[in-house]
Amino acid sequence: MLIEGSRQEVENLLRSVGRNYYVYALCRSDGRPFYIGKGLNLRVFEHEAEALRHHPIGESNPFKCNVIRKIIREGGSVLYRIDSIYTSDNQLRCLEREAELIRQHGRLHEGGYLTNLAGGVGNLSGAAPFSLARHAATLSGEPDNNPERATLNRFLQGIGPVASVPVKPIAQLARILPTTPHPSPRKPTLRTAYALIASASAWGLQLSGGVKISRRFNFEGVDAIIENGVARDILKAGMANLIPSTDPSAEQFTLSEGQIDIIVSLVGREMLAARGLS
Repeated sequence: MLIEGSRQEVENLLRSVGRNYYVYALCRSDGRPFYIGKGLNLRVFEHEAEALRHHPIGESNPFKCNVIRKIIREGGSVLYRIDSIYTSDNQLRCLEREAELIRQHGRLHEGGYLTNLAGGVGNLSGAAPFSLARHAATLSGEPDNNPERATLNRFLQGIGPVASVPVKPIAQLARILPTTPHPSPRKPTLRTAYALIASASAWGLQLSGGVKISRRFNFEGVDAIIENGVARDILKAGMANLIPSTDPSAEQFTLSEGQIDIIVSLVGREMLAARGLS
């Protein structure tokens, strides 16, 4: 580690090293990193600027932005860490170090405390750039010819593993049906909890009594929706109440404190806090 400190301290270092690449960490006030990245110039500070725009639609990583907003909302500030610096002809080693630190600290869905969605493979400039769409498809197990599904699967994997992803690209649903309770008995499940958590994360919401979670959300430019059957299961299991709309894609779920407690019982309060949701 080269330096850990305030924005001004880190900015002074980065300005002194010029156009070199570096590996950095965004940390909580107790020093625990919550995001590892590779940067150039003042890239390390762009995440906070993104989070403070309060426009969560289209954020590349809602979990990271939600944690930043939570830190600032509670009167704290992001602690910045520069791990190592690399010349432009040594980008591969920079990427390797980024991946090494992500493996070392672990991502949230792996039992660690990093909000990173990817395992550290980024873009190399020059002759052999990585394809982000191909990489996302590889991570999610989706075929290369369906990058929208792959993107949403990767997002859900950042919450937890599911056999069938409960959110789908709107463009790939033949019909979006009005939500009514499923006719058969249903119990709260991780799959339905993850669907609500996904939308709440994408919208930058806090899970507190009375919160309204839209059925529809956007992640990395993919217009997504909680699928028909999962929306019905949410109602039948008593995990939320519905705010109906003549346009089913504009429906919202509202949650009481008791219904939030159901989610907490399934995933744990630490899991929600780590993603900036509580």
